Amino acid sequence: MSLNKPSQNPSVFSTKKVLQYLYDKLTGTFMGFLIGMSASGLVSRFFETRSFKNLWGIAAKKTLVDKNTFSALEWIISIIIGFLVFEVMTKVVKKNLDQHLPSYKFRLFRWMVRNDYHTVIKLTYLRLSRERLALFTAVHHGTKNAFTRITKR
Repeated sequence: MSLNKPSQNPSVFSTKKVLQYLYDKLTGTFMGFLIGMSASGLVSRFFETRSFKNLWGIAAKKTLVDKNTFSALEWIISIIIGFLVFEVMTKVVKKNLDQHLPSYKFRLFRWMVRNDYHTVIKLTYLRLSRERLALFTAVHHGTKNAFTRITKR
């Protein structure tokens, strides 16, 4: 161990690591999941099951399928479309975002400074910090009073 460099523990969470993890999950896994789940509605656009609203298939305007087949189609379509979106997001979009994000971030910061949004964000952050402190104090005081009343009985 060198005396010049302090040892760094790789298991310590930093804000940058947490934000990078959330960014990775948002651009890949979660986006694919959301698109896949919303794609299950695609099946109901083309198929339907027998039910009371279509007079058990007599007044059906779409192709009728069994309920088990309908649910299987929903699962298959959501998995396929979700996987495709996941792959596109992780391979294409994330690669382009990683490549162009620094320049976009620089432009965004310049625009924020030019329009004086950085002071608005700073004041909003300070206001939220005060409100968070007030909420914590109120909850702490309420809990303390509740425990005091319970213990006096």
